[in-house]
Amino acid sequence: MTEIKNQAADPFFSIIIPVYNVENYLKQCLESILLQTYSHYEIILVNDGSTDSSAEICKQYQKKYSRIHLIEKSNGGLSDARNVGLLLSSGDFVIFTDSDDFWIGDQVLSDIKDLIQISNPDIIIHEESRYFSPKDITCKYSQRFLKNGSGNFMRDALQLVYYDLFVACACDKIIRRSLLIDNELFFPLNRKSEDIEWTGRLIDYVNTYSIYDKSFYMYRKGREGSITSSVNEKHIMDVYEMVKNGINAPLKQDGNWNEVTQNFWACNYVVILKDFYILTKANRKAIWPDLVSWNYLLKSGRNIKVDKVMFWYRFLPFTGLVAFLNLYRIANAFQKKFRASRQ
Repeated sequence: MTEIKNQAADPFFSIIIPVYNVENYLKQCLESILLQTYSHYEIILVNDGSTDSSAEICKQYQKKYSRIHLIEKSNGGLSDARNVGLLLSSGDFVIFTDSDDFWIGDQVLSDIKDLIQISNPDIIIHEESRYFSPKDITCKYSQRFLKNGSGNFMRDALQLVYYDLFVACACDKIIRRSLLIDNELFFPLNRKSEDIEWTGRLIDYVNTYSIYDKSFYMYRKGREGSITSSVNEKHIMDVYEMVKNGINAPLKQDGNWNEVTQNFWACNYVVILKDFYILTKANRKAIWPDLVSWNYLLKSGRNIKVDKVMFWYRFLPFTGLVAFLNLYRIANAFQKKFRASRQ
């Protein structure tokens, strides 16, 4: 009886992994999770219509490990795959992991279980590491600047957004499943960069948080064919629509909440400015008036990335700033490819 009671007190994790044409990376992803010492979890593989050997790899692992559940579906995109996995999950907490990324360490779930039992948060935020090669892994480790490592989310949200800890990403958060399901916090369909809208909505519902102080999540950068390495017209226009909806949403009586959300959208406004010249001339012309009218978002103290942009904005007119950010984008893309090539 005692063993059953203790087991029931331990959180159950649902690790949701969308899979699409990642045959070269999927095994590493799965093996890095399966070596966890804490065993109270399930892995939900959502094969989103893969055309390579990914589907066969999923089947092999499903047969070998009872904790792995496989969902086969036609291709519907990352958002659809995550939503399907979320609806079929049964965990107390949900962890989204991309199938070309992987974890480091075998105590991750055990540590997070301890953190949950101590602080009982709605979300646990962890800082992912940028993985270019085994010899080139970086983590910004911004948590060192925080006054608190857990507690009331809205009280600390300005700091969390400023230091780039609460960012538009699903994979750096471990989230109470009921918070997502009860508030219908699903990923938007037919959107690129869908994490932006989803994270923006999440702000409204989080009450408590904790920071997991180890960087275990290896976010693979520079992979050919990955979503983040192939930003296109739709990505940018989707981000534009999300920022537009976000900054035009009705304000709340809580002034702190309004400032938090505005700072969050300011970060993503900078993304549009950086990628502006990827757009066709027609789309650049169509959204330019809005981008100019939103330049009030360029204000020091919103976010460390916005602060870097503000340094140059002191010397450049708005049009010059956008041109400068385009040069930065090009240089940064070359740097990422070079770093990823040094395997």
